Amino acid sequence: MSESRPFPRLIAAALRYLALLAGCALLLLAAACFVLACQVYIQTGLFAQSYAIVTLIAAVLGLLAVKLARIWTRSSIQRE
Repeated sequence: MSESRPFPRLIAAALRYLALLAGCALLLLAAACFVLACQVYIQTGLFAQSYAIVTLIAAVLGLLAVKLARIWTRSSIQRE
Protein backbone atom coordinates (compact mmCIF):
# COMPACT_ATOMS: atom_id res chain seq x y z
CA MET A 1 0.00 0.00 0.00
CA SER A 2 2.89 2.37 0.63
CA GLU A 3 4.39 1.98 -2.82
CA SER A 4 5.52 5.14 -4.53
CA ARG A 5 3.61 6.28 -7.60
CA PRO A 6 5.95 8.46 -9.67
CA PHE A 7 3.60 9.07 -12.61
CA PRO A 8 0.97 11.15 -10.73
CA ARG A 9 3.74 13.09 -9.00
CA LEU A 10 5.36 13.76 -12.36
CA ILE A 11 2.08 15.08 -13.75
CA ALA A 12 1.54 17.22 -10.66
CA ALA A 13 5.03 18.68 -10.96
CA ALA A 14 4.52 19.38 -14.67
CA LEU A 15 1.21 21.13 -13.96
CA ARG A 16 2.80 23.13 -11.16
CA TYR A 17 5.62 24.34 -13.42
CA LEU A 18 3.18 25.02 -16.25
CA ALA A 19 1.04 27.15 -13.91
CA LEU A 20 4.13 29.02 -12.77
CA LEU A 21 5.25 29.59 -16.35
CA ALA A 22 1.78 30.77 -17.42
CA GLY A 23 1.60 33.10 -14.42
CA CYS A 24 4.95 34.67 -15.21
CA ALA A 25 3.99 35.07 -18.88
CA LEU A 26 0.73 36.77 -17.93
CA LEU A 27 2.52 39.11 -15.53
CA LEU A 28 4.97 39.97 -18.31
CA LEU A 29 2.04 40.67 -20.64
CA ALA A 30 0.48 42.90 -17.98
CA ALA A 31 3.73 44.85 -17.66
CA ALA A 32 3.99 45.30 -21.42
CA CYS A 33 0.38 46.48 -21.70
CA PHE A 34 0.91 48.90 -18.82
CA VAL A 35 3.95 50.36 -20.59
CA LEU A 36 1.93 50.73 -23.80
CA ALA A 37 -0.94 52.39 -21.94
CA CYS A 38 1.48 54.85 -20.34
CA GLN A 39 3.13 55.54 -23.67
CA VAL A 40 -0.23 56.25 -25.34
CA TYR A 41 -1.20 58.53 -22.47
CA ILE A 42 2.08 60.44 -22.63
CA GLN A 43 1.98 60.88 -26.41
CA THR A 44 -1.69 61.69 -26.88
CA GLY A 45 -2.98 62.69 -23.47
CA LEU A 46 -5.80 60.15 -23.84
CA PHE A 47 -6.39 57.26 -21.49
CA ALA A 48 -5.99 53.93 -23.33
CA GLN A 49 -8.83 52.01 -21.69
CA SER A 50 -8.33 48.81 -23.71
CA TYR A 51 -4.69 48.48 -22.66
CA ALA A 52 -5.64 49.18 -19.05
CA ILE A 53 -8.31 46.48 -19.07
CA VAL A 54 -5.96 43.93 -20.62
CA THR A 55 -3.36 44.90 -18.00
CA LEU A 56 -5.82 44.36 -15.18
CA ILE A 57 -7.09 41.02 -16.49
CA ALA A 58 -3.60 39.69 -17.25
CA ALA A 59 -2.30 40.76 -13.85
CA VAL A 60 -5.16 39.10 -11.98
CA LEU A 61 -4.88 35.86 -13.95
CA GLY A 62 -1.09 35.86 -13.61
CA LEU A 63 -1.26 36.31 -9.85
CA LEU A 64 -3.88 33.57 -9.59
CA ALA A 65 -1.72 31.18 -11.60
CA VAL A 66 1.34 31.88 -9.46
CA LYS A 67 -0.73 31.46 -6.30
CA LEU A 68 -2.09 28.16 -7.63
CA ALA A 69 1.45 26.92 -8.28
CA ARG A 70 2.43 27.87 -4.72
CA ILE A 71 -0.61 26.09 -3.26
CA TRP A 72 0.18 22.95 -5.27
CA THR A 73 3.74 23.06 -3.92
CA ARG A 74 2.55 23.35 -0.32
CA SER A 75 -0.05 20.59 -0.69
CA SER A 76 2.46 18.21 -2.25
CA ILE A 77 4.94 18.87 0.56
CA GLN A 78 2.30 18.24 3.23
CA ARG A 79 1.27 14.90 1.68
CA GLU A 80 4.81 13.50 1.78
